Amino acid sequence: MSNDAIPARSDILVIGGGVMGTSIAYFLTTMTDRSVTLLEKSQLASGSTGDSSAILRHHYGEETIYTEMAWWSHQFYERFSEELDAGLSYQNAPLVRFADAAGDSGAYARAGYEALHDREIPVSEYTGGDIASQYPMFEVADRYDLAVSDDAAAFSDGTDAALGFARGARENGARIITGVEVQSLEADDGQITGVETDQGTIDCETVIVAAGPWTPKLAETVGIEVPIETVREQVVLLDPPAYYTDAYPSPTPTTSFPGGEWYIRSDFGDGILVATHRYTDQADPDDYDNTPDEETILELVDELGEHVPDLRDAGIKGQYCGIYSVTPDHDFVIDQAGPAGCYLCCGFSGHGFKHGPAVGKITADLVLEGDTDLVDLEYFALERFEEHPEGNGAPLDNI
Repeated sequence: MSNDAIPARSDILVIGGGVMGTSIAYFLTTMTDRSVTLLEKSQLASGSTGDSSAILRHHYGEETIYTEMAWWSHQFYERFSEELDAGLSYQNAPLVRFADAAGDSGAYARAGYEALHDREIPVSEYTGGDIASQYPMFEVADRYDLAVSDDAAAFSDGTDAALGFARGARENGARIITGVEVQSLEADDGQITGVETDQGTIDCETVIVAAGPWTPKLAETVGIEVPIETVREQVVLLDPPAYYTDAYPSPTPTTSFPGGEWYIRSDFGDGILVATHRYTDQADPDDYDNTPDEETILELVDELGEHVPDLRDAGIKGQYCGIYSVTPDHDFVIDQAGPAGCYLCCGFSGHGFKHGPAVGKITADLVLEGDTDLVDLEYFALERFEEHPEGNGAPLDNI
């Protein structure tokens, strides 16, 4: 978007040009007259955002903090073009939770149902024979006796969102500068004073690090430890046979089966996206294999065929890998930490995109007002890991 020369000073610096950094920059410019500069070392959306499956869903079991953030964000995405005068790819596609009604998966599915129902977010429940008739593409009737549908779910595009937020921020007066790598944060007497980049120093009093998997490395330069692992996840894009699209013209629901380490969603056009959600393949975000393993591709296609038999003959039309920044509890970090004026926004663990607008507003609130009305920020505090390394505890969900 810009290769402008770096400024000598900016009141607020945002590091990272993904959906989080650009959303933060946008909301800051709607709330303050202080100068805002966003720095991205490569191109906007070139990291995890560009590889995101961009699922918009609201079912999080009992974790209603995410339900409310996701719904707030989804409503913003629905008026994205109006708010930002920018295009956003968007497709309605319900998300279904299949479950054993008497087991843990059933408790999780029903908790999510109640959370959506109580907030008047469209949701449906199916049991027994209704499951097969509602989801004829899935061979699940003899495996699960409960299905909860997040009816308003959809999917979008991470690159569109980041570019749109950046455009909005720039029109509001922010500098958006790409091709500049921040190498360290600078502080004096417990206060942020600036950043050192590969093109010189920028003075500032406030810095927000939203640099995805590179955030821990930058935080370390001012003595902050952020417990994040970076892992590689693998994605395969399938071309369904003609008889599949003829038989099921509506989008295939997004789902991840109980106990599974993969998920599926429809893709734009008639495609099907299948991806891992394993959190096990540690990777260097600057040097990782972007081609899925052949063994993994075969495994994904085989497991998909067991659950969706009519996709056994699907062709492969694309494949790639992306990086997750994973906290021990898979919950976000949105916090002021270390020197005064230093803020962290990271650890989105593969489910951040759907919360992008809310994260931008929450972070802007935190920086400018010290708190936010949208959520209880204690849930995302970095210090939660000091007394309990597991943080808020292991998640029950993997989409």
